[in-house]
Amino acid sequence: MRVWPERQIAECRQNILRAFSADDPAEVQFWMDSLQRLEDGHFVGLYWDERWLLYLCLEQYAAVFDEVTRFADIVRAEEERVGPPKDSLFEVIDRQLYEGRFILFDRIKRAWLSTEERAFGALLVSYLLRLPISEAEQEEYDAQLSAFLRQYPNSRFRKFILRRMYIQPPAADWGLGLDLHLTNGSWSNGLGRSLHAPLGLSVSCFVLKKRWMGGLRANIGWTNVRRPIVHQGFEWEKDAPVTFVQGELEAGYWLYQKGRAQIGPVIAVGLSSIHPPTDEEGIYPPYYTEVFRFSGLHYTALIQADVSLSRAKNLAHSSYQGVRLRIGHTWPRLDAGNAAMRGDLFFFSIGYVVFGRRALN
Repeated sequence: MRVWPERQIAECRQNILRAFSADDPAEVQFWMDSLQRLEDGHFVGLYWDERWLLYLCLEQYAAVFDEVTRFADIVRAEEERVGPPKDSLFEVIDRQLYEGRFILFDRIKRAWLSTEERAFGALLVSYLLRLPISEAEQEEYDAQLSAFLRQYPNSRFRKFILRRMYIQPPAADWGLGLDLHLTNGSWSNGLGRSLHAPLGLSVSCFVLKKRWMGGLRANIGWTNVRRPIVHQGFEWEKDAPVTFVQGELEAGYWLYQKGRAQIGPVIAVGLSSIHPPTDEEGIYPPYYTEVFRFSGLHYTALIQADVSLSRAKNLAHSSYQGVRLRIGHTWPRLDAGNAAMRGDLFFFSIGYVVFGRRALN
């Protein structure tokens, strides 16, 4: 019959607590080894953060660095085992090491370590003791992590830094977004004489890579016939409702990105259609929606601007939500030989955009 060692684990932890409080590193090491033998694949004697703080206190840097590189496996194994009993061990270790943190930093500085290991060891102490408190300190700490990764891009600690140590995790240079717009426009030439200005909705999904953007957009608008339109011997009567539909591929580039704002040009190509709405009540003859259906390829050029309404302070490196403004010109080819349907569309839209960058890993 197997004897489950909950009591022995609790006693070992209390012995570690007494030895640590008495500043007896040899005794701390002895009881840590005892706990390790008791774990036996079924129980956790020390959680990873407790163990790492003790490793740093005992100057066992090779042990803590090795566990950093295996962090995912260690956490997964701890989750599958029975945790240690609740006590004050972590609180005591954390408090005393916080009070003596400058000793830890000095030991790391003088230790027989590589330059990379010294730099990471200091960052790890700050992480484990949660030293960055104010917003300015947190930003500075994240900046130090980024500087470390730039200096050591292939560091064995990279994965742990990216997944655990950042207070505000950095984002990759690409992401996905959605926007929804209210639009208003003004026709020119024959279209301007034939139709009233359209009002509509626009929705898109897009991908951003660095400053380059590409996406799909769908527009639907509504207006009325301004004066009768004659086509193929039939008349589209005045004030009849009109539906304007577009689907297009977009490509753009953010020329200006600074702080909470960004501005850039966008070009698009797609298909447009102007036609009567679906006649569900049978008011019009059957041929009506077929005769007065004008479709064709269109081109669009516009200027687009985003202004963040979220906490994001730099749109070039963060996810955000905000207002998106678009102003542009569309060249549709809808005439089908009818001069009344020749013309362009000048439009303006305002909407809401949500953009999320992929986490850097």
